[in-house]
Amino acid sequence: MSPIIKFPWILKNLKLPKQNFAQNQYDCGQNWKYTLKKFAFNWSGYNKYGLYTHDIIDETYPYIKEALRRIPKDMHDARNFRIIRAAQLNFLKIYLPKEKWVTYEQDIEYRYLRPYIEEIQAEQAEINEFGCNYNYSDNDCPTDEMK
Repeated sequence: MSPIIKFPWILKNLKLPKQNFAQNQYDCGQNWKYTLKKFAFNWSGYNKYGLYTHDIIDETYPYIKEALRRIPKDMHDARNFRIIRAAQLNFLKIYLPKEKWVTYEQDIEYRYLRPYIEEIQAEQAEINEFGCNYNYSDNDCPTDEMK
């Protein structure tokens, strides 16, 4: 049995454009990727609790830990509020009202850890470039993570 027959609701939810290749030849690579990313975001379910993508990143990674240390206090407080609210809603087995759900477009705009992570990676690259690794251990800032 094919996956299309097993999961017909996937095809309804994807909402792919009904254009042929000639009509969509200039943007044929981007439209389906965006639709698939949006579908995966909505299917994950954490947006129903009011969480952003960067709210659910594992805090044990050194880059993330350092980025969370560097963000402003109000941003950190807002993040903690969203996480606590999501835990409370999960405990009560309810979701936020639909108008308070985080949309995919809002999530893309509010990737608040990205500038801090990029800054930390640039600092680590500079440290590695000049060979000044004697002050830092490899466990503090691994070079292969978060690329």
